[in-house]
Amino acid sequence: MKRVVLTVFITLVVIFIILSQLKSINHPISENDEGIYLTSFHLINKGHLPYRETFFSQPPGFILTTYPGYILLDKTLSAARLTVVFWSTVGLFTLLLIGFELGNVLIGVLTVILLFLIPSYYRQTLIFQSDVIVGALSLLSLATYLRFYKTKNTIWLISSSFFLNFAFWTKFDITFFPSFLVLLYLIKVNKKIILTFLMTSFLFFVIFIIPFGLREVFSNSILLRFQAINLPTNFFLLFDYLKKDLALLGIICTGFLLAFFRKEKLKYPLNIIFLWGLTSITFFFFYRPLFPHHLAILSIPVALLFSYSIFLVLKSKIKLYIIIVFIITSVFLVNRVNTFFTKENQILHKDHQKAINIIRKNTQKDDLIVSDEQILSAASDRLPPPELSDISYVRIRSKNLSPEKFAKIINEYKPKMIIPWNGRLREIENFNRILVDYHKIATLGKSKEIYLLKSN
Repeated sequence: MKRVVLTVFITLVVIFIILSQLKSINHPISENDEGIYLTSFHLINKGHLPYRETFFSQPPGFILTTYPGYILLDKTLSAARLTVVFWSTVGLFTLLLIGFELGNVLIGVLTVILLFLIPSYYRQTLIFQSDVIVGALSLLSLATYLRFYKTKNTIWLISSSFFLNFAFWTKFDITFFPSFLVLLYLIKVNKKIILTFLMTSFLFFVIFIIPFGLREVFSNSILLRFQAINLPTNFFLLFDYLKKDLALLGIICTGFLLAFFRKEKLKYPLNIIFLWGLTSITFFFFYRPLFPHHLAILSIPVALLFSYSIFLVLKSKIKLYIIIVFIITSVFLVNRVNTFFTKENQILHKDHQKAINIIRKNTQKDDLIVSDEQILSAASDRLPPPELSDISYVRIRSKNLSPEKFAKIINEYKPKMIIPWNGRLREIENFNRILVDYHKIATLGKSKEIYLLKSN
């Protein structure tokens, strides 16, 4: 009877989470990266190869995990977001499996509920970015390794190595690697295990990465990260972000305190989760540039650490743990129930729609346009030159997109429109000289301008 109640409870929670995500899938766009990635995918779909022609800042794993969903689900921003929802659901079920491996599926349930109560994580489950995907792949690597530790079946080690490589090549996620190495040590590493891990990594690299072009992937993605290291940063920026997400801050503090000061100390498998959370936090102190959406990656190990630590403390009082899970779940349900009563949102803002109407009125479908608000390109189907698929602050400020390179691309392609919208293009040195060949046809708001190429 208890199993039936638990199964029904978990099923209802999972259904509620998925339905609430689907209801919110068309929320207004707030991250410029969504427009960048969608524009890049549009260019790739038109035959401009990623990395070789279309500039793409993210590692190949991001394309491998999201491009199929983009193609299958109508090639829109909603389709791309729905693909991210799929990966967040994969992470959800993986957490339930991890809970089972750790001794009680409620550990996974509590972790899932905590994640969807953390604004930094929940927002990213509905945004076309890679942070939630990286987390899901890392969880898959952990879950399959826990299974390997128990069964010693090599197929689980191969699976864990595969998902670890997939996570790495999706965002160069190194945060789970130290934990993985500790797991190797705890399993009493031998040559067979090391060889299996190395062979899996090599095959993944050969099959999934090399076809994109090593030099091109390096110049697009890896080189950009090296260049971004020189950007100014605040060592305590992580604290500034955490102060705005008190739910996550409370989970971090409580989880680490419970894990560190419990009687049994840090024994397997708690030490693995502890190390994952610790290396994630340490990594983000030095990460450049650090953005609020990166907190989604941090949320996963610390929420799992919190849930498992409380379980260990209350293991002899399991009923109390069940009560805590039900209370936090109730808070979550109340917190999310208003989702179903809110009006359906529009992805584009009013200024976006006005600009798109102007673009379509003054251009033909094959005309090129350049904008730093790249959702305008994706939504109007007036694409930029492939080299300018990404006009981000990071690319401009790191000089990856230098003024000389930008001017050369503009002179070569002669785009029909240039649309400085959010300040990024204005940061390019001598940008106004380029506008000499264009005349302003519209101004929306204070700084959103649309320039049309002058007739010869």
